[in-house]
Amino acid sequence: MTANTRLQELMDKSLSCIHLARAIKDRYEDPAKMPADELAQMKHLNKEAMRLRQLAEAEREHSDLESWASSPDGSHPVLQEKAGREAAVAQATGGAPQGMSETMAKRFHTAAFAKALRSGKQALSLEEKAAIIEDSTGQIIVPHDLAGPIFLQLPRLGVLRNLALVRPTTSNLVDVRAMTQATAGWGKIELSLNATSFDAGMAATGPNTVTVQNLNALVQIGVDELADTDANLVSLIQDIIGQQFAQMEDDAFANGNGTSKPFGIATRATTGGLIPASQSVTAANAGSVSGDEAKKMQYLILSRFANSGAYLASDDATQAIALLKDTTGNYLWQPSNQAGQPDRLFGRDFYRVSGLPSMTGAGASDPSVLFGDVRSGYLVADRQQVTVQRLDERYADQGLVGFLFRQRVGGDVIRPAAFARYML
Repeated sequence: MTANTRLQELMDKSLSCIHLARAIKDRYEDPAKMPADELAQMKHLNKEAMRLRQLAEAEREHSDLESWASSPDGSHPVLQEKAGREAAVAQATGGAPQGMSETMAKRFHTAAFAKALRSGKQALSLEEKAAIIEDSTGQIIVPHDLAGPIFLQLPRLGVLRNLALVRPTTSNLVDVRAMTQATAGWGKIELSLNATSFDAGMAATGPNTVTVQNLNALVQIGVDELADTDANLVSLIQDIIGQQFAQMEDDAFANGNGTSKPFGIATRATTGGLIPASQSVTAANAGSVSGDEAKKMQYLILSRFANSGAYLASDDATQAIALLKDTTGNYLWQPSNQAGQPDRLFGRDFYRVSGLPSMTGAGASDPSVLFGDVRSGYLVADRQQVTVQRLDERYADQGLVGFLFRQRVGGDVIRPAAFARYML
């Protein structure tokens, strides 16, 4: 392995830690509301990024010394490419030239990224190329300053990401056994690695891993819009991608089939799926919602899940539930009277999830209504990184430039005992 390769690997690892730490920070507008475990994780990532940066600087210094020793007259290319080395150092420290303030560095990132969108990577200077990091496939990694607002939008625009357990990861496969197969007992004599001591939410057929998948979005931007100001162009990209990713994520988390996309809760709740039949309510009249049947769902799962549980319903099931009345003519479903707060049903939160199977198209084996503790039962494995590839020629005849944005995210039910299903 060459010195340049080792240096690049160290910088890539450091930047990955920085991206993950910034993603955790960006999820909380009020830092005081950040949970202790995520604060500890962010500190660990920052510490690891600093360690890797120091290793990268040591590697660069050693490489410079070896080059100087082999060419003491100063004619070695390493001395002639000082600007290139400084750009590499800038990359390891976040992409902006050293000594630049945080505000100026953010503007530098925005300008370099916007220039890459308008004219391609070949138009960038050395310092700008250092700010525009590429992954192993040559796609541009959207700077964390610019990708952060996209990830902030996802919980607001979608439903299930905001309810699920989101775990940042740097790998393509997340082992969930550490979270779901813990053992516990009273006293030393009762501690044993037998099946009865496993978490009650982990079925025998439950997944051991969650696979991270590619979520792609193709955006076509007119040449006139590309000529707009840097801030407006970046804002346009953030809005378009945030909207599209939120919709695609929510649909997959609800009913994804696991083929090149996450497994959805409804998919895992189908007849013969992970959720056992004992946690199922079947409608007495097919296609007709009953208040008693919907309420019964709360008592089919463990109390620790039911106490934090929420109802999830498809569009048509939501309409049917919203029209249910008691014997005095009062609606059972209570709409939210405060922005940002969910509707309520039988004292529990209620969410409309458009990605769930409809009552008319679901069939006898697909649930249109679910109840459960989504945070305990569903895991979102998030690489929290967005890349973009410019498609120069594909739409040139239409006066458009294509951009392929990619996000890496996975999801699956990790505790089947946390959910009950309503078969309509």
